[in-house]
Amino acid sequence: MKIEKHWGISLLAVLAIGPGLMLNTSLNSIREILQQTFNDQSYISITPVLIGVISFAFCIPFGPILRHKIGERRTYVLSMCLFLIGAIVSIASNSFLGMGIGRFFQGTGTGLALMMMIPMLVLSFPIQKRNLALLILIGGFYGSSVVGIFLGMLVNSYGHWRGLFYIAAVLSLLGICFSYKFLTNDHAKQQHKYHEPFDIIGVALMFMVTAFITFTLLNLQKSGWTSTYVWIGIVGSIIFLCFLFIAEWHIKNPLIPFRLVASRKPALAILIAVIGNISMSLTLLSLQGLLKSGSSFDKGDISLIYIGLFAGIVIVAILSAVLYDKVGPGVLGIIGAVIIMGVNIQWMYLDGHASAFLFVSSFAALIAGVGFTVAAGLMGAALGGPLPSLVPRMVTVQFIRVTVSAVIPVISGIVFAKVYKDNLMTVSAEGQVASKENFTQHLHVKSEIITYHTFSTFSCVLSIVVLILSFLMFLTGKGHKLAHKPHDKEKNKEKLSIEEVHLKKDTPVFERSPKEAVSNQVIGDSEYREALKKFGQPKPSPDKMLHMRDQEYRKALKRMKDIGQ
Repeated sequence: MKIEKHWGISLLAVLAIGPGLMLNTSLNSIREILQQTFNDQSYISITPVLIGVISFAFCIPFGPILRHKIGERRTYVLSMCLFLIGAIVSIASNSFLGMGIGRFFQGTGTGLALMMMIPMLVLSFPIQKRNLALLILIGGFYGSSVVGIFLGMLVNSYGHWRGLFYIAAVLSLLGICFSYKFLTNDHAKQQHKYHEPFDIIGVALMFMVTAFITFTLLNLQKSGWTSTYVWIGIVGSIIFLCFLFIAEWHIKNPLIPFRLVASRKPALAILIAVIGNISMSLTLLSLQGLLKSGSSFDKGDISLIYIGLFAGIVIVAILSAVLYDKVGPGVLGIIGAVIIMGVNIQWMYLDGHASAFLFVSSFAALIAGVGFTVAAGLMGAALGGPLPSLVPRMVTVQFIRVTVSAVIPVISGIVFAKVYKDNLMTVSAEGQVASKENFTQHLHVKSEIITYHTFSTFSCVLSIVVLILSFLMFLTGKGHKLAHKPHDKEKNKEKLSIEEVHLKKDTPVFERSPKEAVSNQVIGDSEYREALKKFGQPKPSPDKMLHMRDQEYRKALKRMKDIGQ
């Protein structure tokens, strides 16, 4: 059976990125299991998650560069081999240090593949079907994170955490095998007349930023906010982040071109994606906690309840692909924010003693709501500027988003512990005054429930912020569309002979008759193709990128409207 290339590229993209995202979310929820396995209750237990995500963020800008140097297939196989080595090291690990080394290889492999595969995925689809790429991005990538949540729940219930890495290893092997069918190295053979200098300063500053962030989070996990090392790390992170921003703003060939996300739509999109992710983390922590501490469901029932996560993924993947071009990222963000807000308001006043149906519907609604904000944020940023600079703009967006995602779990855990401790003291005082009978039996459960309600309240506030940002994005317009369907008249082109088709392709537009010019392909795909070319070439100057205009794109849209009339 022949598989169309865009579906093959979609499969490779999910196999390259999905396992890394799956492990990032699953390992977050099984720290207690790992602590018991390695007999280590110290702050070091955060290292597998932290090192994996930080190395992931650091390597994102290098994927396009490697693709240009050695070709797409070699880059893909290299990234998957690194991930496979990391999985094997993690399986064989008997300590957090060993697992941290394995997670470094996994994060590196996933980071190299991310910004190579996303542009290839989008551009591999025919232009009239390009909205299906969003279906893969949401269903495959975001869905992989949700699969990680589900697998983390299974590990917490039944043990056998090494199975997560066996699954990841098998998926990486499949990716290597399929890459020889769908990828080539032709692109690496292209010769370029010029070579932009490599951004060594950017690499050095990126390393310092990620190193200080890692140092800060480790010490925060160890000693809390009162530690001098934490504040040294925070100050160092801010200073080097400022240096990185200034350097990348002025360097001719930056690894992370911050200039490209300085306009309104990309900046709003980044905030929507990041804040929506934080809101999901808090709400999911609240729902999982209430399900565990206050409910009377057994392990089997809890597994079925988590099916709601997958229902949410299916809903949001399909609706995002259908609605994005029709309503734009602003409306999608508004829909997602309203859904998240509704879920949080509902659970602000409910404890864990709720029906299974309510838990299932809440999980599904939460995942769907956050999925809409992810679609609005990522695609709004990607298509929120000139299309030739799509790839470097997305490198910047993904670096920021993934770096923030490394911080969220640690901060959430520290805040939860602090709020829980305060609530425990309050409940203890009230319980001693009211009645000493059965005092200790419900003390911790009640404190946890109050803490989860607090997190729901805070998440609700964040969803209101996302709602405001989405409305502001709506005011900036829909931006570029993903897919453009051909006009009926264009279908007659299939009847033209091969000679006529080649003649039309070889003849410049300005030399054709007006009728021929109008009957050209529905929408000129030049910007998308230019983006693909620049994806494999040294990145142009940020100053030039900023002044690129999509006049050809808009003229093509106007031409289509004229045809329709």
